Amino acid sequence: MRIPRAWSKAEDEVEARGKRFHLVAWGWGDDVAAAGRLAAERLARLVERVRRGERFPDLYGYGLERPLREEVVQTIGEAGVVTRNVYGALVLNTARLLFIDVDLPEGGPSLGQRVLGLFGRRPADPLERLREALRAVAPLTFRIYRTAAGLRALGVDREYEPGGQAAEALMTHAGADPRYVKLCRAQRSFRARLTPKPWRCGAPHRPPGEHPRSDPDLVARFEAWRREYEAAAAGWATCEFVETIGAGHPDEAAAGLIALHDRLTRAGERLPLA
Repeated sequence: MRIPRAWSKAEDEVEARGKRFHLVAWGWGDDVAAAGRLAAERLARLVERVRRGERFPDLYGYGLERPLREEVVQTIGEAGVVTRNVYGALVLNTARLLFIDVDLPEGGPSLGQRVLGLFGRRPADPLERLREALRAVAPLTFRIYRTAAGLRALGVDREYEPGGQAAEALMTHAGADPRYVKLCRAQRSFRARLTPKPWRCGAPHRPPGEHPRSDPDLVARFEAWRREYEAAAAGWATCEFVETIGAGHPDEAAAGLIALHDRLTRAGERLPLA
């Protein structure tokens, strides 16, 4: 899994082309010293790039060019890591336990999708389409959940490699967002959001500042935000368990991750989804 334990920021002021630029570069690693060295190296390259008059690098998006800068909240052996994402929700990152998230358009299937369903093409019903994709790899076993904006499947009784052919083929056939498929490949892990999106449960949209927070005032403001977010999320679930396809059983490591997922998402509590 590509999840650094430490981050460090390097900054500099540079004059070029008659303008003054404030440059920031982040480094990452297993400890603060390694992260600091990488930050300094990346800043030096950025400074030279600006002085040569080259364009700034493309903005970092969706974790495809470098690790996601997220707080590590909990480590579960070598099998999984819980992180806090940019908008404050907890996320389960797994080394081999497959998650497939299928986002659905608001308002349900389009007219074209419904027409294809009438003529015997791929099912217009998203749940049936997901079932079909998972049954195609029988006798493997999957758990299916409903989310606020779609569906989620969890592989129960075999390991998958993030970025591997089997995982990507299954995710694509099941209708996963292509960006999610690329993210799993780049981060070398599968991801599943565990707690509600703040704006869906009435909490402030984003936590103050960004990880890592070092300023005491910012840390205090974040802790106040976290308490408000957790209070607002108390009446909501992140997903709802629907059914199991197949009759297989997880090994001990997978069973622990599945139990953690179901407990933190509150998948069996029949709560509104957020």
